[in-house]
Amino acid sequence: MKNMQNKIFDKSSLMIAFLFLVSAAISWQLYFKVYSQKDTVSIHTFPKEIAGWTAEELPITDREKAILETDNVFARRYTNVKGEEVVLFIVYSQNNRKVSHPPEVCYTGSGATILSNVHDSFPAGSTAGDIRVNRVAVEQGRRNQIFFYWFKVGDTFTSNYWKQQGLIALKSFRGQPSSSALVRISIDSANPEDPQAIKRLKKFGQLILPLLNQYLP
Repeated sequence: MKNMQNKIFDKSSLMIAFLFLVSAAISWQLYFKVYSQKDTVSIHTFPKEIAGWTAEELPITDREKAILETDNVFARRYTNVKGEEVVLFIVYSQNNRKVSHPPEVCYTGSGATILSNVHDSFPAGSTAGDIRVNRVAVEQGRRNQIFFYWFKVGDTFTSNYWKQQGLIALKSFRGQPSSSALVRISIDSANPEDPQAIKRLKKFGQLILPLLNQYLP
């Protein structure tokens, strides 16, 4: 009798394990699927006036949108009353994990030289800790830039691409919001360690942070 019970228990355990593996395989396959459904959120409503900074749209070609696999992308040049400029680039998708990837890939692919690539951060608020970012300096022809970039997955920010991908998979598996975005802010500067440019990027990052949570759910 005991042997029969053990056999039934073993069969039940094997069936549960099999169903679990099938479920995991389906979830993993769905995660890596190329999604085609349209976003229900448009980031083009993101404010063009932010605390004294006013934006003008910069062109993004159809080819670039095709590479990014979304129309939910914009590049804007924000200017303040002092004439200072910061370029904000955001690409976002509620469904397609492939839209957000490290921008160094695009820069090197277009012939730019990476002068430096280090970790940095700026305060998110009195109780929210710091936002970790990647600070990159590039040279392309006669133009030099410093830019910060980081990723947003649901309500989480990270500077790590692979952590971003892992968060998307985890949140998707749990049925939580797993939209993803790449946020990049940049300034023209001949000095890869320009302290004033870096300071301005950090201040602008602080300004847009609440808006990222509001307009990129």
